[in-house]
Amino acid sequence: MIHTDNNNRIDTERFQYALSLYNASKSHNNRAEPGSIGTLGEKSLHAVLKLYYEPDSSRHELPVGEHIADIVGEEGVIEIQTRRLSALKNKLKSLLEICRVTVVHPIITGKRIISVSGETGEVISVRKSPKHGTLYTEMREIYALREHLTEENLTLKLPLLTADEYRTYGVRTNRRKKQRTKRGEYISDIIPTDIIDEITLAQSSDYAILMPQGLPDAFGVRTFAEAAGTDEPSARMAINLLVRTGHLLHCGKEGNARIYSPT
Repeated sequence: MIHTDNNNRIDTERFQYALSLYNASKSHNNRAEPGSIGTLGEKSLHAVLKLYYEPDSSRHELPVGEHIADIVGEEGVIEIQTRRLSALKNKLKSLLEICRVTVVHPIITGKRIISVSGETGEVISVRKSPKHGTLYTEMREIYALREHLTEENLTLKLPLLTADEYRTYGVRTNRRKKQRTKRGEYISDIIPTDIIDEITLAQSSDYAILMPQGLPDAFGVRTFAEAAGTDEPSARMAINLLVRTGHLLHCGKEGNARIYSPT
């Protein structure tokens, strides 16, 4: 169980205001159904988060060094990455040399799946997804930035959101197979509906949030995974981050399995 009480503050009213700005922009652009809007053809999840963290659009999409930053403000650059954090590594390395950077990566804790006909645009079905994103489900993404996570200039913000995921059905596309679902649909857009909480990882001490409750004094990956309610690969990456940030020590082996203990 992850507890997010690490002195973070969220503003649900500001989030709803960002949604209203997004809807106004979508209406202005005469978008009949969810899809890309705004600068560089961005998707809705990215657009709403950008408006939440900076409602002033004059601070969006500005050059910083040799890159275009999502947001440039008084406290530095904010980069919003809704999917693969690994795609940000080269840009992040360059930006961290010249300014403070906050990377925003959303975690969808609950969502509705809305299937839409690709031919008529009509809603075919609405169902609640059984999947619930957690800090551990995003461990592979976070771990991709491990070389930078403890740098003084970097802050990682993980807003916990609910969302509507729109899937288009019954239309041919050029999208790769991995972007399609088993039902023959493809995800056309994800529109956030509310913000529940936010996890901030800005310094080594913040990574204590990865430690699940109920661990014994010495444990292996399997025990950690069971306590965290996650799979062993995710547990292994979480343990490596906890070792890197000084919360765990490798204290021996039990057979071929490494054993760890809190510092």
